[in-house]
Amino acid sequence: MKKHTPDPREKSAKKFRFIWKSILTILVLTVVAAGIKFAFDRVETINESQTSIGSAGAANDASDPDISVIPSDTSASPTGAAEAAAVTSMPTQSSSEPSVSSGSSASSASSAMTAAPTESAAALQTSTESASVLPEGNEGDGPDLSGYVVVLDPGHQLHADSAQEALGPDMSGTKDKCSSGTAGVSTGRPEYEVNLEIGLAMRDYLESLGCEVYMTRTTNDVDISNIDRANIALSHSPDVYIRLHCDGSSNSSSRGIGVFVADSGQYAGSVSDWGDLLGESLADATGAKYRGCNAGSTYSGLNWAADIPSFLLEMGFMSNAADDKLLSDPDYQQKICEGVADFVSQMPDISG
Repeated sequence: MKKHTPDPREKSAKKFRFIWKSILTILVLTVVAAGIKFAFDRVETINESQTSIGSAGAANDASDPDISVIPSDTSASPTGAAEAAAVTSMPTQSSSEPSVSSGSSASSASSAMTAAPTESAAALQTSTESASVLPEGNEGDGPDLSGYVVVLDPGHQLHADSAQEALGPDMSGTKDKCSSGTAGVSTGRPEYEVNLEIGLAMRDYLESLGCEVYMTRTTNDVDISNIDRANIALSHSPDVYIRLHCDGSSNSSSRGIGVFVADSGQYAGSVSDWGDLLGESLADATGAKYRGCNAGSTYSGLNWAADIPSFLLEMGFMSNAADDKLLSDPDYQQKICEGVADFVSQMPDISG
């Protein structure tokens, strides 16, 4: 019997079918492998979801008010311990103006101010860092101050003037025309420099809100007495006259904001309440402690300007390391400006 010899075309057809079968087999195996992988991935995802749900449930249980949690020991906190040890004190003399030199019938400021608590080095660092994360003020975001007139007096000057001038109208006694002020224990900066720096920033910010602002000085090298400054303020008949100062004390733990007003003049019945409004506005804006408003006749710069709403604002203690650093911090200075703007917006529009 003769052996069959395949036709070349038949060989080619078989080879072609074999190749296609191989390709189809590979495709089927690939699909099956992908399906198996998908199934395993799906199971793993479900397990992870169940684990997350279990963790969330545990977290919810932990936050449930019905579950008792032992509170941490507050005595371990430097700030908490310092607050527990807070004391009330009042410096006998502010750094802003010297004592009456002779025969003064002026009464000393009588109300006590609460000194801020002493803080540890760690707490001081935290306080300074907190100021740097305070939200920055944007010009134009504050209250509308259109129609308001404000005079700002950055306290002190480059060269003190110890020549004497009258304490006030119809008052006996004299004081230095312009005292030297204090200086920063951390920054080493003189008070007159910081007062002007904040004053110029405050002027620009208030003007951006529509306020009409006048300055008693715009440079440090001037010779302007406290009476001169009062007369500048009076000449503009402002709604608010603010004397910008930084405080100093032999007690390095003393901190915070203070306000001083005259106990005489046209607005004697209202100016103490307005002084509290100023201090509280600053405290709200900066987070600093407000030590209170003091009414008296110790300050010649206030006595001579008692017929307009006049305030001596102590923005912080340069004798305290934390306050001193904050007073030179641009973000904190902006907060002071915002606090003053808020205060002005709540004052009666006398000039209008």
